[in-house]
Amino acid sequence: MAIEISSPWIIGPVGALAGAALAWIASEYKTRKSYRGVILLLAKSADDFAGAGQVDKALSIYDRILTDVPRLEPAVRGEVRFRQGLSHYGSSFEGARETNLGMAVEAFEEAIGLFAPDRHPDEHAQAQNGLGISLLRLSETGGECWGILVQGGQGQRGVEDGQVQNLKRAIAAFEAALKIYSAEERAAEKAQERAQTENNLGDAFVSLAGAGLEAAGDDPAATEAAVEDLNRAIEAYEKALLFRTIDDHPDDYAETKNSLGRAEMALAQLEEGEMREADLERAVNSFKAALDVRALASHPEERAETQTFLGQALVLESEPEVSGSEIRWSDREGLKRAIEAYEEALSIRTRQDHPWKYAETKNLLGRALVILAGPARGPEDAANLRRAIRAFEEALEVLTLEACPLEYAKIQNNLGIAYRNLSKLEDRGDNLERSIWAYEEALRARSGVAKKKVVEKEGGGDEKAGSEEGDGGAGGL
Repeated sequence: MAIEISSPWIIGPVGALAGAALAWIASEYKTRKSYRGVILLLAKSADDFAGAGQVDKALSIYDRILTDVPRLEPAVRGEVRFRQGLSHYGSSFEGARETNLGMAVEAFEEAIGLFAPDRHPDEHAQAQNGLGISLLRLSETGGECWGILVQGGQGQRGVEDGQVQNLKRAIAAFEAALKIYSAEERAAEKAQERAQTENNLGDAFVSLAGAGLEAAGDDPAATEAAVEDLNRAIEAYEKALLFRTIDDHPDDYAETKNSLGRAEMALAQLEEGEMREADLERAVNSFKAALDVRALASHPEERAETQTFLGQALVLESEPEVSGSEIRWSDREGLKRAIEAYEEALSIRTRQDHPWKYAETKNLLGRALVILAGPARGPEDAANLRRAIRAFEEALEVLTLEACPLEYAKIQNNLGIAYRNLSKLEDRGDNLERSIWAYEEALRARSGVAKKKVVEKEGGGDEKAGSEEGDGGAGGL
């Protein structure tokens, strides 16, 4: 029985028509001659609904297939469950994030079990990749308040044991997919799938490095483990770049170069001396390579992201060195280039369109301006400090005490430093008073978060409290 596109099984497959199709499948099930094609066409129509943003209709079709057809062949059920997982993953960006991701994980895990790797290697690898991506996204916490690797922090926000385990499971899933994609008989055919999976694996290792540091604090063993994770991330990104060349796959090349730069920058923050300098130089070069592709006209948001990371790497390169009571102020050109990078990013990351990223970049801009002002000795330094103060205040309009208390505390601390330094040059009494008020606001916010954590720990509450980036407590900048 040939199924034409105009068939009633395809047109309007929700409700009565889908029920009729499934009833026919059930009655003809013993022949096993046509039902598989009809099911997959129904699943394809569900995909079309999902692609059009009507995910509820798509999920309804998948559910009807799974509940109304008895004894589905494993590969057919696996195909439906895989597509169901993709729909739940896509829905996680619209709402009910953790619920949808949890359902995506369940769907992908079942699909993996139904797709035997020896009989259905491609489907098995795709399901492993879907599982890994869902677990990676599930491991992210803290909402939209803050980004990765900001303000000198070494990792991501609030990490719990379950989230670390999700990252480890994600890594295992990506590695399982890579075993299939890198097999000799499939290596050439699946080069781009392998490259994407290597990139995903790198992202998971970067997140795991931050998670380990967040959970263990200053434990030297955690730092050693993070260094190992970051080196494994760098290795994965470099493998991806063997297939993601700038000539053949420029957008993918830029994505991986951007990710590679993040890993190199994170690694630099755990090292000292020449190794730190070498990693930062590599990070800067990786970001510049990504920017060669991510033009402002064609890739505005991607370019803004890379410019923000480039600014952070340039600031790290240009930070002053402290030896005893002496401070050596480094070349200011790198800081000026960082400020230019942040300002270009802010032409895209506007408060109206990207409030959280806007606030993050404003804070980074203010930080660079404070460092550029250095020991605060002249009019130019005063002007930079006033610019920094404006940037911090604009960031605080978004990252409020109520919305993001930890980020609010960090920016208030930075604001206090800026006012304190400005007091050396003008309006000493007023600026010192403003500095003290900002410090007190930072302490008030941190105290509130600390009390909340204690209450939740003692009460065993389900609500998750945020936790700070690894910035050493009340330190600034």
